[in-house]
Amino acid sequence: MSRRAAPKANAVAEGGGTSVGLLARRALLLLVLALPAWAWAQNFGFKPPSDPDDVAAVEVMRDLAQRIVPVYRDSDTDVFLANLTALQMVSGTYRAANDSNRSLRSRYQGKPFNGPVERAIVDGIYANARAIETNERMGFPKAFARSFQELVAPLDNVQAAAVMAQLEISPASLKEPLRREFDRWRARGSVPQVDAIELVRTWLAYDARRAYNVLLPELIAAENRIRYVAEDDVRIRVRGGVIHARFVRPGRATGPLPAVLRFTLDPAEDDAHRSAVKGYVGVTAYVRGRTPDGKGAVRPFVRDGEDAAAVIDWIARQPWSDGRVAMLGDGYSGFAAWAAARRKPAALKAIATTAPMAPGIDFPMAGQIYRNAMVRWVQEHAMAGVVRTEGDAAGGAGADARWQALDERWYRGRRPYWDIDRVLVGKRNRVVRSWLTHPSHDRFWRKFLPAPKQFAQIDIPVLNIAGYYGAEAGALYYHQAHHRHRPEADTTLLLGPYDADSIRLGTAAQLRGYTLDPAARVDLPELRYQWLDHVLRGAKKPALLQDRVNYQVMGADRWRHVPSLDAPDRTRMRLYLDPREQDGAHRLAPSQSEPGRSARLSIDLADRRDGQVPWPDSLRSKQLPMRNSIRFVSDPLATETEIDGILRGVFDITPSRQDVDLNVSLYEQTASGDYQLLFEPYDFRASYAGHRTHRRLLRAGERQLLPFTVERATARKLAAGSRIVLVIGINKRPDRQINYGSGKDVNSETIADAKRPMRVRWHERSHVELQAGKP
Repeated sequence: MSRRAAPKANAVAEGGGTSVGLLARRALLLLVLALPAWAWAQNFGFKPPSDPDDVAAVEVMRDLAQRIVPVYRDSDTDVFLANLTALQMVSGTYRAANDSNRSLRSRYQGKPFNGPVERAIVDGIYANARAIETNERMGFPKAFARSFQELVAPLDNVQAAAVMAQLEISPASLKEPLRREFDRWRARGSVPQVDAIELVRTWLAYDARRAYNVLLPELIAAENRIRYVAEDDVRIRVRGGVIHARFVRPGRATGPLPAVLRFTLDPAEDDAHRSAVKGYVGVTAYVRGRTPDGKGAVRPFVRDGEDAAAVIDWIARQPWSDGRVAMLGDGYSGFAAWAAARRKPAALKAIATTAPMAPGIDFPMAGQIYRNAMVRWVQEHAMAGVVRTEGDAAGGAGADARWQALDERWYRGRRPYWDIDRVLVGKRNRVVRSWLTHPSHDRFWRKFLPAPKQFAQIDIPVLNIAGYYGAEAGALYYHQAHHRHRPEADTTLLLGPYDADSIRLGTAAQLRGYTLDPAARVDLPELRYQWLDHVLRGAKKPALLQDRVNYQVMGADRWRHVPSLDAPDRTRMRLYLDPREQDGAHRLAPSQSEPGRSARLSIDLADRRDGQVPWPDSLRSKQLPMRNSIRFVSDPLATETEIDGILRGVFDITPSRQDVDLNVSLYEQTASGDYQLLFEPYDFRASYAGHRTHRRLLRAGERQLLPFTVERATARKLAAGSRIVLVIGINKRPDRQINYGSGKDVNSETIADAKRPMRVRWHERSHVELQAGKP
């Protein structure tokens, strides 16, 4: 295939179609601008179709658009032309729509390539295709292919990738929002103009994509073959084996380039193409035993550091490499980046990780409590192929439901946790068994992580990104250990109101019922590339990463940038667990209560009647989750207060047994009565609190102090009048190991060990601490 000339910088596509005469355009604009102001406030009668795929939907939406066009105007010319294009498209006046869109794109020439520009080009490809189809009586597939080539070819790689990503949004993802909009206006019988225009745009996005969606794979593949050079199954020899990899590099590169490597076991994480779009050589290499199609069994954690370092050395020797390699990683591939960094391959110049997995710390256990999810993870990621059942056929939701049913089967049974693999998948699993053999953070786990001396020798820039809601324990561990053992380390941490999925896939306006501040709506994958551009190309450092620790303050709509999570300018707020009750809850007070009283919690660990009751995961709710728990509530705050950092505390307790698994959650109770979860609930085994390497049993029936640190972080501005609510529970869940407190290996305990309820008493010296200060 012949190669095209390189596109102009900042090019906004100038693609063709037949233009409407200048006099006609002026006449249309004069007609619209001459309309009286009352035309803008009117409603339009509207009877929505029953469904977006209803055969009448096209005519209904065309009629609505045709009635809006004569009266529509906007003082912002760009907004006017963008909306006019959509209205004319849906009206069926394709030549006029194409002309309006070309006028809009000409206005964008030389301006920054942003969302409105992307949308103008996406609309332009479709408008131009329909105009070609009408004017030249050409079939739509050919017309669309020509329009696609005319408008995408002038774009640079980053621009073209952004436009193609917008085109690839599936019609299925747009159908339900459109249906909801139809339902919204059905009973009203009319729609205001502003909403009507937005409805037309929503309809056009759906209707256009169902017209061209089937044409895109071939067109995009052909475009990428022109722009990039790719090799899909490169075999790299390493000591004792072979690593499968693929790489993608820009086809128009004039010399060697830095490479960005992801070392993974999941083909879904392959982002070599995205790295190539950014001007790097993108390399995705797979864990020993895994092939790019996801086949082949692997041994998690065992040789990843050694193999990743060998791949880095191989990359540095290639003619297209300038000898510099950076690594990206999420979850397991984040672990692999750290595993490679501790071996210090000469070509490795930076690592950027998102919620990196830390073996023995946040996976397969957390707080030294095993999660059933490890069995599913092994089945889906470590075995020769994903184990599929009839329940998986419906997709992710079906698979989740099947695994939840298996969790319930284990919960209602009488088997020890040693048999969790047999209960869930019907047979022993060697990987799971090896993990269960090491409940402490012993040498088995520590050998996978950098040793103190290795942390001290990691002298490359490091970026860790994590969230407050289940994606921070590993990132906090790596960041703090690196900083502790190498105080001068160039290590950066970013924290915000995210979970693992929202970090990896992109932030949305809401997360599990919580509405994010606008400042929190950050394209985190893009931020990593901006940081890499800074490290590898000397670009300006992203403003969001201006200090060693950078965190978003929920409720304040701003970011803080500090040298450490333990900021010296912040005071410690200490709150004591007061056993006295007020309005049905114990108090959370600034001073100790009088001696002699205690707050008590008693849980029957043998009671399994709650097996099918779902555990809430909402971050904001009207009702406080209180299953198997006790709560402590502060007085209303007199002024606005900002809390941040990591929750620490000491429990002054008398346990009835030799061990207990506790759960700690912290909420803001607003003046209106809503509860805002401040970090993902934290579970920990009391016998490992503060010392995960050795188990120290409690003294049953005796009063003792239990210091603990929650491996979570948070930051929130609490409103005046809000209360702080601490919820402490005893773990009894179907999806994780249950500790009956007998003092035996918890893996060998069964429900028979739950002879009496588990009881814990909290005495007056119990307290928690958080950093606090004025917003």
